[in-house]
Amino acid sequence: MQLIDELSMIYTTCLMCYATFAYSRSLSFRLMLAFLLVSLALGITIYYHYLQDPVFHQRVYALLTTVIVFRQMYVMESTLRPKLKDSEARYRLKHGRSMGSEEKKTSRGEDRRDKEILQGMWVMIAVGLATFLGGFGIWALDRVYCSQLRSWRRELGLPWGIVLEGHGWWHLMTGTGAYFYITWGIWLRHCLNGRQDDFDLKWPRLWNLPEIVKTREVDGRATNGRAKKVM
Repeated sequence: MQLIDELSMIYTTCLMCYATFAYSRSLSFRLMLAFLLVSLALGITIYYHYLQDPVFHQRVYALLTTVIVFRQMYVMESTLRPKLKDSEARYRLKHGRSMGSEEKKTSRGEDRRDKEILQGMWVMIAVGLATFLGGFGIWALDRVYCSQLRSWRRELGLPWGIVLEGHGWWHLMTGTGAYFYITWGIWLRHCLNGRQDDFDLKWPRLWNLPEIVKTREVDGRATNGRAKKVM
């Protein structure tokens, strides 16, 4: 049961890895990536079953997660950061001419919108990463001091003994951190598709869970959006 509990994290991370690296790639690249990730997941499963060493699982999971997060950060910055995406240069390349006054005005408005989106995304990354790493740290401490924590739980009894259930906190905190990461990935995917005005991030308070909502159209204007973000 322990293997099933921990290997499911590897499988989910491999799925997120596919979603991250397969975007806008050719069919042959996506098929090759899928084959490599399935082979990787199978190899990790076999080796972990043979080794029975949780440290191996922790290192592999941390490595996969780090690669995905840094790749997503790069894509986010290069797509949304006005200085990096260079809207005018892309426009000249696509249309063979420079922007007109109205087009520049529209581009500046989009740059302001994207900077606002970036700010919200970085806050989401910070909160999600802090929550996730906090859970990871508690899990590591729980494994080292398992005997001592178990004896303390017996002395405290219910309900206060639950506070020292390190493995339970690990699941809650890493699950919450993963939710932040998945929500960030969904929001980034909408931005990559140029649909920033069709969807919005609803996150009124730091202690609330963020969600991506479809904007409502009222008299041709989008509502229900950025005023509800954490800034």
